[in-house]
Amino acid sequence: MNNKIFGYVRVSSKDQNEARQIETMKREGIDERDTYIDKASGKNFDRPKYQLLKQMVREGDTVIFDSITRMGRNMNETMNEYDWFVEKNVQLRFIKEPMINTSNEQEDIMKQAIQKIILTLLTAFAEKERDEIRTRQAEGIAIAQTKGIKFGRPVIDLSEEWKPLYDRWKTKQITAVQFMTKIGMSKATFYRKVKEYEESNKLN
Repeated sequence: MNNKIFGYVRVSSKDQNEARQIETMKREGIDERDTYIDKASGKNFDRPKYQLLKQMVREGDTVIFDSITRMGRNMNETMNEYDWFVEKNVQLRFIKEPMINTSNEQEDIMKQAIQKIILTLLTAFAEKERDEIRTRQAEGIAIAQTKGIKFGRPVIDLSEEWKPLYDRWKTKQITAVQFMTKIGMSKATFYRKVKEYEESNKLN
């Protein structure tokens, strides 16, 4: 049975584009069906395609990553995952950090030690970078909030205007469209809020 080469691609969120990494895998001659893509944080390894990849690899296979950061950004867990592949005799190749690529050949003990040190440093930097990104994001959100910028779904305030409008709508004095327009809600939000209001007031 021929050994296979797999590619793994990861971006941190659904908003990021994985195209560059996919092109890298194509240049390495990896079949598209053998490239596994996750859109998830590198903080842990609870990623569906990564876990599927681990189920697919066999002894002698090779997995290619664009960078160690695409494998993970948690130092201890990333090093454990690296060792898992080594123990399974699955070769690892990192395009940007070839010095930590693994090999089937018996390597000198000093070379292994140096490689381990480099891996430790790279994964530590990856985790530190992730923490710094999270800190900058939190600081940016805090600054934006002080300027009145809100994040997430807007909270609908059922103000004093709601009940009289609701009563007029229920007695057919105004239409649902007029009600929505006056309170500034979309149709979906309007009927959801009506349901919540009626349930909370036991008006069903």
